[in-house]
Amino acid sequence: MTSDHSKEHPLIIDEKQNKLLQNALRIKIMHALSREAMTSKQVADLLRKTPGNIHYHIQRLYEGGLLELSDTRSVAGIVEKYYTSKAAQFHFPGRAEGDGWQADDDAWTGGSPFSEYHATRLDLSEEEAVRFSDELKTLLEKWEQNTEGGQEYGVSIRLGRIDGKKEK
Repeated sequence: MTSDHSKEHPLIIDEKQNKLLQNALRIKIMHALSREAMTSKQVADLLRKTPGNIHYHIQRLYEGGLLELSDTRSVAGIVEKYYTSKAAQFHFPGRAEGDGWQADDDAWTGGSPFSEYHATRLDLSEEEAVRFSDELKTLLEKWEQNTEGGQEYGVSIRLGRIDGKKEK
């Protein structure tokens, strides 16, 4: 079983695992299972989704090495499988290079220079997306007014709707 300490630091993931996490529902599943071990049915109930849909995604995440089987229990002849997330945050070192930013993967182990890349998928209504964007702008404005000085850091955030359909 994963200790809570390991969930405090990003798990280094490969390209295949990064692809598995490019789905808002899978991100929600990972967060739910980072808090406590649950069955597919319990996650489905929590997220108000069908058990079959959640089971499919949990199996893909488990096969991809992002979840671990933490317990099995036999209840009335049925084996219940409890899964837990290996981490709540992830680091994919294969991010785009050549963008003019210093990138040093030693930053993840306490080295220098400090550089982080954050990406996620969110399941938002139009109103929530606008509210989220407004909160981001407020946070950026707060830090833009910082007068302490120091090194210059770049921040790049893109918020946009992901649609599986290709427009022609």
